[in-house]
Amino acid sequence: MKKIRNGLDIPISGSPEHKITDFKKPRSVALLGADYHGLKPFLLIKEGDYVKIGQPLFEDKKNKGVLFTSPGGGVIESVNRGDKRALQSVVIEIDEREEEESFVNIKTNDLSNHNTSSIRENLIRSGLWTSFRTRPFSKIPKIDSDPKSIFINCMDTNPLAMDPEIIINNNADSFKLGLRAIKLLSECPIHICVKDETSLDFELEENIYRHGFDGPHPSGLTGTHMHFISPASLNNINWSIGYSDVISIGSFFKEGKIPTTKHICLSGPKIENPRIISTRIGACIDEICAGELSHSENRVVSGSLINGRESIGPYAYLGRYHNQICAIEEPNSSDRELFDWALLGTKRYSKLGIFISSLFKNKKFDIKARMYGPDRAILPVGVYEEVFPLNLLISLLLRELAIGDTEQLQSLGVLELDEEDLALCSFVCPSKYDFGYLLRERLTTIEVEG
Repeated sequence: MKKIRNGLDIPISGSPEHKITDFKKPRSVALLGADYHGLKPFLLIKEGDYVKIGQPLFEDKKNKGVLFTSPGGGVIESVNRGDKRALQSVVIEIDEREEEESFVNIKTNDLSNHNTSSIRENLIRSGLWTSFRTRPFSKIPKIDSDPKSIFINCMDTNPLAMDPEIIINNNADSFKLGLRAIKLLSECPIHICVKDETSLDFELEENIYRHGFDGPHPSGLTGTHMHFISPASLNNINWSIGYSDVISIGSFFKEGKIPTTKHICLSGPKIENPRIISTRIGACIDEICAGELSHSENRVVSGSLINGRESIGPYAYLGRYHNQICAIEEPNSSDRELFDWALLGTKRYSKLGIFISSLFKNKKFDIKARMYGPDRAILPVGVYEEVFPLNLLISLLLRELAIGDTEQLQSLGVLELDEEDLALCSFVCPSKYDFGYLLRERLTTIEVEG
């Protein structure tokens, strides 16, 4: 077991009740281009077309053979594009009688009739190949590539996240079958990362290893796991996959059809009844949150509160890799208090302990979507080291991110990182920097220019 000491569990109100309650059926679902870094889609459909569940919607021109399939059956309601015609979302209005692509011939309970090539072929054809992401760069792997290691993340320490073990234990057979399918996919080591004192019970076969992690966030992030087990680099390319996608892969081979249901948690200070729900993959967040919000002006986020995506316009759909929806208050200019910087701060939180609220150790805060100040020069006051557990020179690395020196960044270990690994640094940053945005820009430059 690896004990993580540096990190931060943000004391925010609105934690979900840890039991699965209701199913919220959306009217529409979508695939979002923002979920896939560097995507250049070749569309196979157009607005008004009828599509089946599992029918390919587009293919990545930069990653030949990778198919992105429909999470619902119905009519293509809209294909939304942004600047430079970048794909924002493909929205499907769900039909009452959904049709689906047939995969009956692959149905099995033990995978005895499958080998490496058939597993890979069916994952690609079904669109479930997009469950995997590489590290470095966090992209979907090429269909003919093999990793050095595969990491399966069975824990989640993000703010207001649910306990994944509830979902895994309720779908134990599908999870175990999905694990066997992944084992057949490659001969590389498979690392299953769980919380300390886990309730998960599965057989550890050859090349499958279980690792326990304990401590505050980010002890549950894949980047943290890889750093202490098999650090990613250009010569050591790892793949990662989440627990919900392992369940989906197992269900796919068990039932012979593409799963469309996903368990997520509704959480945050402005959710009336924080809880775990079932819904559709890519569900419309506006429809999920109807009647759930307790304030008129809210910021709704798909994914982690500190690393998710604001749910607005063409992006108002559940992200491909997101397991939670959070809501916090969206303040306006009239909400500002006069000389608020001089107040005691009984209702405000700061990692630096500059408010009197730091005296109340167990207090939960109604954190709002406010910056509390403009951008300024980076101040190395030691706060980054307190929340960053990886053995990297984080203050120096963040400075180089702002400067843009990609050679120096590579020597400092930037290729190990994804946006989520720097989310806490952005949260505690006294200079108001969004380090995740800077990281993605630098990684793109390194990938293109070397």
